[in-house]
Amino acid sequence: MRLAVLPILLLMLLASCGAKQPTILSTTSNPMATSLDYEPFLDITEYAKDQGYGLEEDKPIKVGERSATNQRRFVASLAGPEGQVLSFFRRGSCCPYPSENGLSGSALVDVYQVTYEGLKKPILLYISFYDFEKLYMPNGFTQRKL
Repeated sequence: MRLAVLPILLLMLLASCGAKQPTILSTTSNPMATSLDYEPFLDITEYAKDQGYGLEEDKPIKVGERSATNQRRFVASLAGPEGQVLSFFRRGSCCPYPSENGLSGSALVDVYQVTYEGLKKPILLYISFYDFEKLYMPNGFTQRKL
């Protein structure tokens, strides 16, 4: 019986490696929030030149200060393409990458699920609080109006 379970687990692991979405290493029970629940960053005015910025696991948005509040403030700085208010929550962490600011030289990326009125499929934003880089608006979003 034990020998039969091992090949099944191996097949499941291999199948998950080919999946388009990253494997979430830890999950969360954070409640759904809206962009109106947090003070936005006011200096995010430029669009990212890289179309995958924040939308791909290997191109995370780096908000720094080891602050989940910074992550939420970043999302709160954005709006949908027609100015829609965003709803979001943290799904969990994934995608380790090398970082001097992380634990033992490695940092994780948090995955936020974002929706807004009229959106057919939720968008995943990949955000790290271990490192900081200049912040940009990801493709498909606009700046939140105050």
